[in-house]
Amino acid sequence: MTPRLLVIDDDQNHREGLVLLLQTYKYEVDQADGAKAAMELVYKNYYDLVITDFKMQDVDGMELLKMINDFDPLLKVIMVTGFSSIEHAVEAIHLGAIDYIAKPVDQTKLKQVIERLLELPAMEKNMAVPERFVHFGEIIGKSRPIKNVVKKINEITNIDVPVLIFGESGTGKELVAHAIHSASTRSNAPFIAVNTGAIPKDLISSELFGHVKGAFTGAVDNKKGKFEEADGGTLFLDEISSMSEQVQIALLRVLENHKIDRVGGAREIPINVRIVAATNENMEDMIASGKFREDLYYRLNVYNIELPPLRDRTDDIPLINNYFLEKFNKEYNKKIVAVDDEASAILQKYSWPGNIRELRNILLRSMISAKEIIHKKDLPEMIRKGMLPGQEIRFPAGTPLPEIERKSIVKTLSLAKGNKLRAAEMLGISRRSLYNKLEDYDIKDEEFN
Repeated sequence: MTPRLLVIDDDQNHREGLVLLLQTYKYEVDQADGAKAAMELVYKNYYDLVITDFKMQDVDGMELLKMINDFDPLLKVIMVTGFSSIEHAVEAIHLGAIDYIAKPVDQTKLKQVIERLLELPAMEKNMAVPERFVHFGEIIGKSRPIKNVVKKINEITNIDVPVLIFGESGTGKELVAHAIHSASTRSNAPFIAVNTGAIPKDLISSELFGHVKGAFTGAVDNKKGKFEEADGGTLFLDEISSMSEQVQIALLRVLENHKIDRVGGAREIPINVRIVAATNENMEDMIASGKFREDLYYRLNVYNIELPPLRDRTDDIPLINNYFLEKFNKEYNKKIVAVDDEASAILQKYSWPGNIRELRNILLRSMISAKEIIHKKDLPEMIRKGMLPGQEIRFPAGTPLPEIERKSIVKTLSLAKGNKLRAAEMLGISRRSLYNKLEDYDIKDEEFN
């Protein structure tokens, strides 16, 4: 399909001259004489690239750039100006411009810049036209929140610093970590994921840093830890809030010295690992309560990405449905072609406490009984009815987060009739994480049975 460009300039002669030039390069080109007309076109149409003048009468190029970036962070923008300065260039790039060209425009340079920008990056290779949407592995959507996530991933891929991902359970934190790794210069090295909340607390040090033979009962051989396995690549540490203070201190030392000590070992081992960590907790509250070290938090939080819950991007659900149907059809030799409109509307109205992980499981379960198309009757009863009576818990503003989490766990276990595996699935956490939280909050069986 022919790339479609938008040229914005209030100087008619310059604008029309640029349009004619671009048309000779076989591009489809629209034009606007100012920000208002430009945004009307951006709202209605799909564009591969926008070229805007900096100095205009009604709204200047910088303000227009902000408006475009707010609407669609993935839309590429080239800024053109007759008032070239390094300050303008830095500000334009900071606000999201892809490139910056001074007047009079060098036609050869402009052509080269456009051709380079129209070479689709890895994150957009599977984008559908005319509707722009993100599709990178299982990171899928067309909503503004998910486009902002992809924009932040793109910003950090080749800046080799620690990244901290915030998000509820099931929102895809590991997928984002893998996307960062895959698009970085470390992509040919290992990506190792560790759910620290799913590992017994007395084994986490051995899992991360390894151990030497005889270090403890059962250590019959030397063992590499996850840091060594990830050497040269990326180590993803999920549920970091569950780490003991001892492990936090050891991790802080690794971030500072780039060396590890195996449990029971006598020598330091140098490592070259990028750490991407994730949490579903409010880390400031964890720090205030003394459960997480402030110095480690700031070491990990050099750059952060916050993932939206699925209930805040329900417009993405039909796209996610299609992705999972295609995936499951291949994996399980099924031939489910679609989710019908009624079932899709139900899925979009549901609150999804377990986020994408829960949607994935529901779709897989529904495919078992479906014949070619998933109908309302194929959905589990709890999804068809939405929020069932007795499932909702109300809290007054200012309720401490630990109290909210404790009551939510007890209520979920009660609804699951004490089945901890089912409760963990409903909460969107691992069974090990649930057991750790039962211990942390001293929750007894008689509270939910």
